[in-house]
Amino acid sequence: NFPSAEPLDIQVPNFPADETKGFHQVPFASVVFIEKMDFKEEAEPGYKRLAWGQPVGLRHTGYVIELQHVVKGPSGSVESLQVICRRADAGEKPKAFIHWVSQPLTCEIRLYERLFQHKNPEDPAEVPGGFLSDLNPLVFNRTVTLKEDPGKL
Repeated sequence: NFPSAEPLDIQVPNFPADETKGFHQVPFASVVFIEKMDFKEEAEPGYKRLAWGQPVGLRHTGYVIELQHVVKGPSGSVESLQVICRRADAGEKPKAFIHWVSQPLTCEIRLYERLFQHKNPEDPAEVPGGFLSDLNPLVFNRTVTLKEDPGKL
């Protein structure tokens, strides 16, 4: 029940803590992606994100989603969620607002470990051999694929 036949353009601050630094537009369509940790089928006490009977707001949109159906794959893992969408002002305020992306760009991200093994590699008491002896041999760990909103380009 997405509120529009076409994607909506949502204005999102470049820096949420400082809206004076400008805004960019992101599309808000009938299919949105959320982080895996923002949904649980069985929520433990204190969990405030999307779960059965626990709607959440989609940050910056003015909309709330409520779970209707969980679609699982052959292995039993969650593949998608079907939700109902309503205006945030049309009911009870949700306990949490989650990040989302719609019509995302796929991008490759490289995750790195810390460059040095100690917090202060220049401290001779902490690293007697000097900072060059404290280099982490496993700085580059892995590459992952993420979905990023197209308004950041």
